[in-house]
Amino acid sequence: LIMAKIVTWIIVLAVLIVGGLAIFGGKDANSSVIKIGFIGPLTGDAVAYGESESRAIQIAIQELNAAGGIDGKQFELISEDAKCDPQIGGTAAQKLVNIDGVKVIIGGACSGETLAAAEVTESARVILISPSASSPKITNAGDFLFRTYPSDALAGKIAAKYALETLGVKKVALITELTDYGQALREVFKEAITNGGGEVVADETYASGDADFRTQILKVKESKPDVVYIVPQTPTPGLALLKQGKENGIKVPFMTGEVLLDRQVVKENAALLEGLIGVETGVDWEGNPKAKAFAEAHQAKFGTEPGTFAANAYDAVYLIADAIRAHGLDTEKIRDWLYAVENWQGTVGAITMDENGDPLLGENIRKIVKGEVTDLGVVTP
Repeated sequence: LIMAKIVTWIIVLAVLIVGGLAIFGGKDANSSVIKIGFIGPLTGDAVAYGESESRAIQIAIQELNAAGGIDGKQFELISEDAKCDPQIGGTAAQKLVNIDGVKVIIGGACSGETLAAAEVTESARVILISPSASSPKITNAGDFLFRTYPSDALAGKIAAKYALETLGVKKVALITELTDYGQALREVFKEAITNGGGEVVADETYASGDADFRTQILKVKESKPDVVYIVPQTPTPGLALLKQGKENGIKVPFMTGEVLLDRQVVKENAALLEGLIGVETGVDWEGNPKAKAFAEAHQAKFGTEPGTFAANAYDAVYLIADAIRAHGLDTEKIRDWLYAVENWQGTVGAITMDENGDPLLGENIRKIVKGEVTDLGVVTP
């Protein structure tokens, strides 16, 4: 009887240990699966690019699994909706790391949720790689944090240079959202305009969730700028800004970042976005075989063309897959492998990581003409 009780307690203890390891990530309960987390806005105002990235990741994982995975292990995607909200982003990272036991997370899509998630992943020594977070703050936010999209430190300078040298403007007005992304671009753009001999004649901001911008627009109009630079976090306020600006008689060109260049947004709002000039990472959809194949796969599966964020998300999956193929799920070795990436060929072109985990990529100047996102030229670092 005593021996039977001892055996029973040994079995119970073993079950508790194994269960605990599975719950807290000490050991993957299913060794035939490689778990990949995703954090991004799957609902809310930013869903356009969160959904875009999610679809691209799904395609990449399906392709990898169809090819046999890695050493016979299949990839499993675990997605969390963070709504571009920093607090939710941090909670999502906690769940993926501590409950799901993932070693690699792709995301967030927005800078705020990425910075919040990094506070979790850094201490857990989990890889976090964002396809679209562009705040300069991310550059120094962690040793396990990477991205496949360039910093706003580059995009803001390129936008300012184009405004000054190509458009020939002297006076610039800004309307930007009070988010990490919006304010990062604001600061870089303002500094570059001033250093280039231009003048910032209006500098207006608004809170996330605002829908009435008449006060800011009136001040901008009264400042008589040559160009208006707007930086919304998501398409919804950006579209409202343009609509209200044009309704209130602002006739000078509008410039922006990449958010309003989303192809679906452009398709649905062609007339409103006509003439808008923006900056985004360029993708050679016809000349780059990888980009062309991805675009065809995306069209076949979802019936739409992918955008820049999707291309960066797709590349993030394949970068991680190559790192895992070389080093398994040893996150310190994956980290070192990523830092050493040089001229890695992806859909967005040749990616080289700098010493901070930022990619060295070109930026394209775009202009929306008759519902099409046209290319005005590429600027490389």
